Amino acid sequence: MIFEPTEKTEAIDQYRAEFYRTINAPVDAMWEILYIGNSQHYLIQWNGADIGYCCINEKRCLTQVFVEAKYNPIMNQVIQELIAQSRITSANLSSKETLAFNACLHLSTKIKANTLCFEHNNIEVEEDETLLLTQAKPNDILAIQNFLKEQIGFIDDFGYTENLVKRSELYFYKDSGELVATSECRLSESQPQFADLGIIVNRDHQRKGIATKVMRKQANRVIRMGRKPICSTTVENIASKKALEKSGFYCSNIIFDMHFQKSKDH
Repeated sequence: MIFEPTEKTEAIDQYRAEFYRTINAPVDAMWEILYIGNSQHYLIQWNGADIGYCCINEKRCLTQVFVEAKYNPIMNQVIQELIAQSRITSANLSSKETLAFNACLHLSTKIKANTLCFEHNNIEVEEDETLLLTQAKPNDILAIQNFLKEQIGFIDDFGYTENLVKRSELYFYKDSGELVATSECRLSESQPQFADLGIIVNRDHQRKGIATKVMRKQANRVIRMGRKPICSTTVENIASKKALEKSGFYCSNIIFDMHFQKSKDH
């Protein structure tokens, strides 16, 4: 079995579109853009034919894998070959990717839940009309970048905030002139029926129900667009999980860290 490094070609795009049609829950945007998107892509070749693709990051972690339906019976072999060739030592896969997930689970020596992925029930929820969300403009970028750095240690030196503002997908909430929360509302291009929501609340204003109020307002915004809201949070973030559940979200799948036995050469 051959794993041929490739750029994101038309073949990869076609495979990925088919992959998205086979899974029973949406792909989280953060994982899609930051983790899977920044991984090296490979075409999987078997008996002289392309049968699918996989994505592996710089830490030799498998972030996505797909084979054509007629090759589903050899998914276990694909994972075994990736391990045997020392191409991967771990995997970050979701429980929604049942075929690949089960193959990796069967071969793993250690597994831990990483990220909870949520979908909305797609029914509008009661929102606080007094809480006003403002759509971020170019002159808000610097303040928001500083807010993200101060609150979560996120250093945006690659145009992340600027791109969201350009796409009209970033909002903020202020109270008495103080930046209290920022919220993303990203309209997925690969999954046009979904929109990804995210929120950061100022540490000095947490445990006041602000996250729930913002997420309720954003969820309603997305539903009125004719899309379905989705979002995610780390397993450890209990407060975020509660806020999402109060806003009409439910956990539809979980991304796990799975580790394999190291090869003899490493």
